[in-house]
Amino acid sequence: MNALYQLAWSDFGSFVLIFVRISVVFSLIPYFSSESMPRRVRAVIVFFLTMILLPVVAPFKNAELSLAALIMLLVQDLIIGVAIGLAVSIIFAGVQTAGQFVGFQMGFAIVNVIDPITGVDAPVTANLFYLCAFLLFLAFGGDHLLIKALVQSFALVPLDGSLPQSSFYMGMVRYAAGIFSIALKVAAPAIGILLLLNVAFGVMARAVPQMNVFMMSFPVTITLGFIFVIISFKLMPFFLEGSVKQAFDVIRTALQAYG
Repeated sequence: MNALYQLAWSDFGSFVLIFVRISVVFSLIPYFSSESMPRRVRAVIVFFLTMILLPVVAPFKNAELSLAALIMLLVQDLIIGVAIGLAVSIIFAGVQTAGQFVGFQMGFAIVNVIDPITGVDAPVTANLFYLCAFLLFLAFGGDHLLIKALVQSFALVPLDGSLPQSSFYMGMVRYAAGIFSIALKVAAPAIGILLLLNVAFGVMARAVPQMNVFMMSFPVTITLGFIFVIISFKLMPFFLEGSVKQAFDVIRTALQAYG
């Protein structure tokens, strides 16, 4: 451990740049970015990851850097950290959006609770979808893929690299647009049947005006909605596994196009 401390002190510039890149990633990815995660614990995890990667990451070549050059390197690591963190977070944002779509169709639009992970108000179904996606992410080895992506990022974009090309930004923007595709794939079974159910209730209300369709629709919609939420959970691994692989493929492709 003393040798690691001496290494960090002898190459303090590389240590700071690695620490910045990793800390930005961990401040954006699910669970680690939540209010329930103590900041000291997150800082300790980032510190030890930095110490582990420091001996294997090539230090920047020019030891005598001006202040402007150092700021540029810090901005570079901030951009890369944001790209990796957002690429992973977009998956969960898409799944949570799917839960919001389903909750709206089930009549849960006003039944919001505090999400312990994101710290914001969200429908109950959105929290269920989010937690299920997080467990599946771990089951698919997403945590290992994340660490692998971090290691590859230092090989593809070294510490003494330059600011990214426009192709890097365009690749990330195109991937971010897929958040609605993820949401629709996950929520399609529940949204489809609930939409047909609402159409059927509308036809019944016009055909039999004396029937109180509004009161009758609540228990039927909620019951049928939860049945198809369970079906969505059964189908979620098939959609999510491909989304996780796509996210890290996008990260690798974007980093390759960085320069």
